[in-house]
Amino acid sequence: MKAAPTFRALVLFVALAFVASLGHAQSLKTLQKLAARDSDGLAKLDMDTFMKNVVKENKDYSVVLQLTALSPKYKCGPCKAFDKSLRAVARGWKKQANKGGKDIVFGSLDVEDAEEMFQQMKIDNIPRLMIFPADKGAQAFENPSPRELGLNARTNSPGGMAAKLSGLFGVQIQAEVPVDYLKYLTNLATAAAALGAVFMVYRHIDLRMLGRNVWSIATILFVLLMTSGFMWNRINNPPYIGQTRSGDAILFAPTNSQQYAVETQIVAITYAVCSLCIVALVRHVPRIQNTDQRNFVTFMFVAALIMTFSYLNSVFRMKIPAYPYKLLLP
Repeated sequence: MKAAPTFRALVLFVALAFVASLGHAQSLKTLQKLAARDSDGLAKLDMDTFMKNVVKENKDYSVVLQLTALSPKYKCGPCKAFDKSLRAVARGWKKQANKGGKDIVFGSLDVEDAEEMFQQMKIDNIPRLMIFPADKGAQAFENPSPRELGLNARTNSPGGMAAKLSGLFGVQIQAEVPVDYLKYLTNLATAAAALGAVFMVYRHIDLRMLGRNVWSIATILFVLLMTSGFMWNRINNPPYIGQTRSGDAILFAPTNSQQYAVETQIVAITYAVCSLCIVALVRHVPRIQNTDQRNFVTFMFVAALIMTFSYLNSVFRMKIPAYPYKLLLP
């Protein structure tokens, strides 16, 4: 008879554990149903489903969630580009036969569906990709704390994002990217037009007659193009400009591993102004006969060079906080 209380306690513990397991299974099932409604397997969440099924403790599944603002009123170009990449990864995971025994749900939480939470957490710079790891069972992470997957040129692409998540979860995740036939046709037409232009120039223009100045300008323009980040943009295809949740423009990405396309143009113009000042000081200013005029023009070009180079240094310091050089501007 003395063992009866212990037996009843054991039965109660087993019953509670069973009920809890049903709750976890129901949460996973809820998210999977939401993902199944989407053709790409990306579950659209609201505040209620997020709180009940994502941030809850003691879950034996993981959630990959983007915080975004896809409504047209926010005009968030980076959000749309990132959503496209995440959908490619979610689509690949949905169709993947061998999931390695991993329960991973891909989801999206829009600011319109959880505006209060975005405001309370002061989430302003979006899109963001959050990982909510499993904290119990065989899939539990050693450190189950929610974390943000840092966004850069590599992780913004479907392949880079899939590779990063594969390393994080220990299972091969493949993105399914549809063939962009329009892109190939555009590149083919551009190449054909370029070849045609070269042929016309070769047939009708004597390149030797263009002169030293023309070739000098062309060389400088090519150098500016290459040193300003144009090739990086062509390879990584970043968004043209960043935006905050309120729709304000962001000209410079906050890290040196990421950049917006507009940065290339700003940096190229800055380099061009510096080059123009140096060329003017070396070639044209010494030809001014009047001493007062020459001194004044020299002062103006030197001041413009210093201010432009100071601005360039401030950009570098903004991108790389540890950048050691500073000139006038912070």
